[in-house]
Amino acid sequence: MATMNTQFPNPKAIAAAGEDIYKSIQGDLEASHRGEFVAINVRTKSYYLGDTAEEALENAKNAEPSGLFHLIRVGFSGAFQISYAFEKPSSDWLSQ
Repeated sequence: MATMNTQFPNPKAIAAAGEDIYKSIQGDLEASHRGEFVAINVRTKSYYLGDTAEEALENAKNAEPSGLFHLIRVGFSGAFQISYAFEKPSSDWLSQ
């Protein structure tokens, strides 16, 4: 039977803890690792870097297999940027 983690009961709690830890190391990381990815173990406050998200998470899981990680791209507001464009269909789009 799985036990509930009371310190990190949901993904929002993990993200909030990861962001708080990141803020404490942000200056050092952004000075020399901007654009890299950092996987932060929210339980131990340790972190692991990589040129890609996969590399950072692989480094983290190799070092701490039971870690609970939050992923951030150093110097950016999130790990990934997602966007889309909505093109307005022409007035006769049904006939195309």
